Amino acid sequence: MADNWTWSEGSKMKVCFVTTGATAPFTELIRAVLQRSAIDALRDAAYTHLLVQYGVAKDVYDTFAIDARSHIQTQPEKGELIIEGMSFRPEGLMEQFRLVQQSNGLAISHAGSGSILEALRYGVPLIVVPNTALLDNHQEDLAVAMERSNYLIRGDVNDLAPAIRKAEDFRRKMAQFPPITSGKHRETKSFAAIMDETLGVLE
Repeated sequence: MADNWTWSEGSKMKVCFVTTGATAPFTELIRAVLQRSAIDALRDAAYTHLLVQYGVAKDVYDTFAIDARSHIQTQPEKGELIIEGMSFRPEGLMEQFRLVQQSNGLAISHAGSGSILEALRYGVPLIVVPNTALLDNHQEDLAVAMERSNYLIRGDVNDLAPAIRKAEDFRRKMAQFPPITSGKHRETKSFAAIMDETLGVLE
């Protein structure tokens, strides 16, 4: 069970954590990360654990997780990838993001500002997948703007594999974080300032 996952020095554990948000169900993201192409991309990058926060969509998670586990079993030479799911946690996701950080893993998230902020706090590679079905498509605008400024990778809900493959190169670039934007580089910067600068909001 995911609650028992622990990292220790020298461990080969490498965790990918997927969070879908606390309000509108994002079943397409659950489906996308459990597609065979995404599973293959994770295994090619030596991920050992995949944790999916399914929220209220446990039935969707269960359906696609069955096929993903079956696909893994047909290719044992690629290594084991343990897949687990979890509901929403009222205490927050600190434990999950810390495990990603410790294991040099990856976070995949919907494009909500709260989830983006939490991932950026832990300094982990982040793939953001906009939910284009939402009103005004604001998540797409945010994801595109922040990818352009090299804060994250924008993922496509129709095919996550290319974004997963970019994550290792992106990890190396993160040594420059926060990225140099608008000709200015500050050692520390509030998330509100990052948002304003990325989206072109002037003070």
